[in-house]
Amino acid sequence: MPHIICRITLLGMCLYCKTKNMPIRIKKNQRIRNCTHLNNTHYFSFYKQVERGFSLLEVAVVVAILGILSALAFPNIARWVALAKIDAVKTLLNSAASECLQEIREGSSPEDTLVKDSVVSNDALGSHGYKIKDNDKTCASYFVIPINEKEDFMYELGFKINSLGEIAKIAVPASDSGSLNSCKNWAGVNCGVSAEQQAVWDALAKIEKDKKTCNDDFYAWLQKPSSGSYNRWDEATKSCSLETWAFEGSIQKDEAAVKSARAAKIGAACTAKLKEKETAKHDGVFTDAECGTTYFCSGKDLATDDVNAYYECKAKELEASCMTATNSWMLLPGNGKFTQIGCTAAWKCNGEKYLSELDYNKYCSISTPPATSCVLPAPDCLDSDNWPFSLCSSWARCMGYLK
Repeated sequence: MPHIICRITLLGMCLYCKTKNMPIRIKKNQRIRNCTHLNNTHYFSFYKQVERGFSLLEVAVVVAILGILSALAFPNIARWVALAKIDAVKTLLNSAASECLQEIREGSSPEDTLVKDSVVSNDALGSHGYKIKDNDKTCASYFVIPINEKEDFMYELGFKINSLGEIAKIAVPASDSGSLNSCKNWAGVNCGVSAEQQAVWDALAKIEKDKKTCNDDFYAWLQKPSSGSYNRWDEATKSCSLETWAFEGSIQKDEAAVKSARAAKIGAACTAKLKEKETAKHDGVFTDAECGTTYFCSGKDLATDDVNAYYECKAKELEASCMTATNSWMLLPGNGKFTQIGCTAAWKCNGEKYLSELDYNKYCSISTPPATSCVLPAPDCLDSDNWPFSLCSSWARCMGYLK
């Protein structure tokens, strides 16, 4: 800085002397070392010849030069300050990520774990021009955004963590490319997420949520304590489809192990009674003063006194029956509506199935769907061999299969 001032002073002196026709005497091969030397050296006669103040022109020249220098320096200084604030926010986010990983290692779920205010808070972020994003406050998804919504240099950044403890740093680049390197230093290829990548993350987030819900429901059922079977998360299929057996809150290997544990408890007499009910295809509750209460579902011993297990079994039976009936109906000729008690209605047009009458009318060439009131009296009526019989003939005529 002193050398800059010295150079400005020299320039101002030169301009002044030129306007006044005053020579500046400098010896050959000599140069001014600093401003102190400038003031004391005998090589200049400037101060000896001029003892009056600066003219307006002199002041204007110096002010103009200083203005140019400040105009060049200020934008860069503002950017350096903004980048320093972003780096401070990155440090806070790294602390938050470390805290989250520690919680996950101790058994916490990322979706249920919040970052402590002692690690990161809006108060701590506010001095750096940032705040926590409203919908991303858990360890599963934690992001901060600039307080100023019109900010074009500072950018949104954060991280996602799954249940395996895998972390992905993510950032959304600002419109000003000056902070792009900072964005890439934080997120790498995840600086500027594509729609495809976001869709993948959304799908993974849904799987994590479904997994948590599935396992929470299973362990809530298990702790009642419960007996019978209940689905928990299956990592192989990424679905809530792993049938798991338990007896009085203790997980068993399979259905046979549950029955063996129960037989050991209730004795041979009760086991014989239950076997008899299975053979008779009993459906519903079975209560015995000696054996207790057990539900059967179409002859299947559910090995539990939980009525919800029975309702769930019947719902699965109905769903399977409806699917079989719908698939058989789709193989039949003609267009129209499928209706069966307990099943979701469906419409068929030229081999395509529609789940709403609106879509049927929209995509089918037939403006008014025929046979909208044709109720299937029994699944056996889907077999054309049964159409001539009285139970199925009216339905077959209604559907247009018979004349």
